Amino acid sequence: MAGVGERFVRVVLVPAAVFQAVVFGGAYGTGREIVEFISVLGPRSGLLALAVVALGFGVIISLSFELARLERTYDYRGFLQALIGRAWVAFEILFLISLLIALAVNGSAAGSILKDQFGIPALVGVGLLFTAVVALNYFGRRLLQESMSICMIALVIVLVIYCGLTIVQYQDAITSAFRNDTVSGNWVTHGAQFMLYSAAVIPVLLYSARGINTRGEAIVSGFSAGIMGAFPALVFHITFMATYPLSMDQELPTYWMIGQLAKPWLMITYIIVLFAMIIQTAAGLLQGVNERLDAWHLETRGLPCKPTTHAMVAGATLFISMVLASFGITALVAQGYGTVAWGYLVIYIVPLLTVGVYKIWLAEKVSTGSPRK
Repeated sequence: MAGVGERFVRVVLVPAAVFQAVVFGGAYGTGREIVEFISVLGPRSGLLALAVVALGFGVIISLSFELARLERTYDYRGFLQALIGRAWVAFEILFLISLLIALAVNGSAAGSILKDQFGIPALVGVGLLFTAVVALNYFGRRLLQESMSICMIALVIVLVIYCGLTIVQYQDAITSAFRNDTVSGNWVTHGAQFMLYSAAVIPVLLYSARGINTRGEAIVSGFSAGIMGAFPALVFHITFMATYPLSMDQELPTYWMIGQLAKPWLMITYIIVLFAMIIQTAAGLLQGVNERLDAWHLETRGLPCKPTTHAMVAGATLFISMVLASFGITALVAQGYGTVAWGYLVIYIVPLLTVGVYKIWLAEKVSTGSPRK
């Protein structure tokens, strides 16, 4: 049983927790992204779009994990070098732009959440975020992955409670919304856009795949992470149908829906978990940066960076993102964020589905006659 439990943790729990933590804090928190990409299509078409999201996540993560396993590289620099050669620099440029935007947005969100809900000064919220992220990056990958696993379990519990209460209170409205709806709209495109927008972080999270030893584990791990990555979106989509289409007009639909339940304790609990997930998002992305620096330092000097270096990198990057946000530069860059997302499609997704698949197939062909991995 111990072996089964250990395998579950390294193959299913850790990769799923890392992916969900980064995706949730960056794209799910307010529910606005779910409305714009998924729920706007209507009840049934939204579900089909979510199926595209979950399937897309599963395929991209599985292929990425398997290629990383074959190449024995778990930082985005080494992974992209194996996939697209010297063009990996283009990914790093796009990622650094995305990272600064994501950290600035998450920092602002952390400050505003505590201020709006609990009356705590925004600077205190930013300070708590800063301290927690630096500490997690200082203590390293193991503690970060453990904290992400705990946060994922807490999030799932909160979402299940929220979904259950909403279904009980609005059962007739939700049932009617789905019964009277018909499939329409370009749900494939919407689902693919949302998936591609979120999947860009996967190469940065390859450190969560270090425990994967076989091709079968890569597939199980990838699709488990994909399903868990799409799970919060499924919960929000179903609950938003309780007041559809009124919920589509809300600036912060998740908060608004929780408010409709008139359960103050649920709102407080959700805010606390959301704040923790925002911390995980920032720490998880910065851990990807530190993994990249460790690989470079190992190549050039024979040993990884020190924990103090990890903490300093995390702190300096957070500080720069906050400065850029205060000058409004982040907002200017964010206007071209859609273009950045399409850039990931060109330099990561397309090569993965072509060059990556070929390399995986070639490795399988070479290993013919030996025990299959």
